[in-house]
Amino acid sequence: MRILVVQNSRTAPPGLLGEYLVEFGAELVTVTPPEGDALSAEAEGFDGAVVLGGPQSAADDGTSPYIPRLLALMRSFAEADKPILGICLGAQLLARAHGERVYQHSLMERGFRAVETTAAGAEDPILGSFGPVRHIMQWHYDTFDLPRDAVLLATGPDCANQAFRLGDSQYGLQFHPEVNADIVKDWVRRAEGATPEEIATLGQQMDAQVERYLPDAAAFARDLARGWLELVRRKKSMLR
Repeated sequence: MRILVVQNSRTAPPGLLGEYLVEFGAELVTVTPPEGDALSAEAEGFDGAVVLGGPQSAADDGTSPYIPRLLALMRSFAEADKPILGICLGAQLLARAHGERVYQHSLMERGFRAVETTAAGAEDPILGSFGPVRHIMQWHYDTFDLPRDAVLLATGPDCANQAFRLGDSQYGLQFHPEVNADIVKDWVRRAEGATPEEIATLGQQMDAQVERYLPDAAAFARDLARGWLELVRRKKSMLR
């Protein structure tokens, strides 16, 4: 199965999720548009797409002029009924591709935070393995309005829209199931607006959280990769 991976920043790679997708049989074709990589005009040639996170705003086409093309590409996958998995910025872009607003949240979510599934999420074939509550990595300022026809799958105390599904093949996750310890360390080093002392404190906090929560989060990432790729496989067989 040929999967398009849109990497919106070199600092936000596919990480564990990419490793598990390859393990389960995916061929990943990764493009990094901010560095000049061309985006496909349509979904043809791919069986699914993963749109990753990044530091840019999903609402700022001026800073990221490729975003309108990416939104059109995501709509092309949806129209072709080919699975999409949007992570953080990717989830915000998925909401925007369907006409919804992306805007700055009242606070920044950073670190492993408790996220709980809704009743619909508990029954979802992809998110069902998440369990009732799980601590999972967050690193975002922005949030989004839920698309009108979307099903809310997971929520949190500080940011309500944590995971959603459109139809049966488009998924948006505000949190980061893909992170490994090295990715977290890199984000800490690059923490925007933080003093060296604040970065040192944040690093200690993240080291403790990684030790406590990452093994469980990584187990979910593996289940997510397996389940989402099974969806891709099923959709591909239906499109033949």
